[in-house]
Amino acid sequence: MKNIIVTNVLKAAIRGLIKPIFGPPWPYAVQRFWLEFMSSSSMTPKGTDVRPCIMNGVSAERVTNSNVAPQNNQTVILYLHGGAYCICSPKTHRGLTAALAYTVNATVYVPDYRLAPENPFPAGIDDCVASYQWLLDQGYSAERIIIAGDSAGAGLAMATALRIRDLTLASPAGLVLLSPWVDLTLENRSICDDGIDPMLRWSNLEAGVEAYLQGADPRDSLVSAVFSDLSELPPMLIQVGSEEILLSDAKRLKTQADESHVPVSMTVYEKAWHVFQLQAGVFEQANKAVDEIAQFIASTNIKN
Repeated sequence: MKNIIVTNVLKAAIRGLIKPIFGPPWPYAVQRFWLEFMSSSSMTPKGTDVRPCIMNGVSAERVTNSNVAPQNNQTVILYLHGGAYCICSPKTHRGLTAALAYTVNATVYVPDYRLAPENPFPAGIDDCVASYQWLLDQGYSAERIIIAGDSAGAGLAMATALRIRDLTLASPAGLVLLSPWVDLTLENRSICDDGIDPMLRWSNLEAGVEAYLQGADPRDSLVSAVFSDLSELPPMLIQVGSEEILLSDAKRLKTQADESHVPVSMTVYEKAWHVFQLQAGVFEQANKAVDEIAQFIASTNIKN
């Protein structure tokens, strides 16, 4: 009963306080301010340590936890936050990145990549690839690095992995993709009513496509991974909620990975919403998802 009450309260809060502001008609300045404000109450595990850093010219946060014993060759997560390519920041996602640092026993780097519309495609991808290169330059072994992201950040994670492959850089150990937005053609909007989704509206995604692409092809392989050849990418974990309009994106990405012979697993969390993992610490499904991420990372060639 308690879990049902918590779930309903969280859904109502997101539907009432986030969904109406996340997208048109609000300008991006208002959306950015509101999301920063709403995230200020995010829970972080005791011992969370957040420090600024610069990754090849890209401002970033380094998130660790002092209550977790450091290990030799510790796991590194390059986390790419979502926000329809136009809003959010390392701060808005700190509750989740801190939960990952604690549960996975990882050092989490969160680039503050350039946002649209001021910096359209492919500026954000360039920043994420530069951040990955910085990790390699610091001496981190690629087999210790996981690239993770949510929503548009998951799209950036896919684009970054594809760019890494094509540049013949050392491949990361795995990809963690939460509620991935990987089809910017929005082909599913005609058959899926956004009323099911407590957070996202199609009008929000439409505005994000226009602001981010500014005339670029939505079927570009670095824009929409569902149209890409994913061969030679590292193993993937996809997590998605059953009550979100991007469920079809997640399913299509898994199909594309299967067809490209990339190891991939996908979990659909029932009654969960878009990037529900942000509520780790208060929502049971989010805690289970973070635990699953830790198990996935342990199952890669990383030896903690």
